[in-house]
Amino acid sequence: MCHEDLRTVAGVIYVSFREACYALGLLDDDKEFIDAFKEASFFSSGFYMRILFVILLWTESMSRPESVWQHCWRYMADDIQHTQRRLLQHPELILSDDQLEKLALAELEKLLRGRGKSLRDYPPMPTVTMDSLLSSNDRMIYEELNYDRIAMTEEHATLVGSLTDEQMCVYETIMHSVEEEVGGVFFVYGYGGSGKTFVWKTLSAALRSKGEIVRNVASSG
Repeated sequence: MCHEDLRTVAGVIYVSFREACYALGLLDDDKEFIDAFKEASFFSSGFYMRILFVILLWTESMSRPESVWQHCWRYMADDIQHTQRRLLQHPELILSDDQLEKLALAELEKLLRGRGKSLRDYPPMPTVTMDSLLSSNDRMIYEELNYDRIAMTEEHATLVGSLTDEQMCVYETIMHSVEEEVGGVFFVYGYGGSGKTFVWKTLSAALRSKGEIVRNVASSG
């Protein structure tokens, strides 16, 4: 009898002995932990549930932590989007499931490292790279600075040449404020179709062509 035979259950060859033992019913199915996370989601934040998950990992309480993670990661990530919106001052930010899961895993990794551990110590739990430990803010700044400045310069030249006199007045006022680092808040009022978006697009192209960071957000309500 070889190792492969020992990892075979009902004709299925499992990758590890642990998986084979689980298939044989020799390990708990962790249902109590999955149910606990589901119940806790009604009154606890993702932050506290991540702490709980790390404690369960650290104490090796779960038979298949990766299975518990797959069933419950959304509960542990329920505060991620709100936190990123606040940090980035971007109230309309929408993160994909993949981004949410990776950010939640990054938070787990930070907690584990504080205890001298890592997700890599608990295979086959999904892991994160060092890049994932960068704040989402850092990554979004990198993406913002990654624009083709030559293309932005060409786009700006095209757009600014199409501004009306009234739009040019708004454009020059705001650009002066930026270039002189005066700061300020500007309210541009106009009916739909009056060219407000065109002005913002021209301003964005102007600033991005200079390597500046621009975050365009829209109000709601």
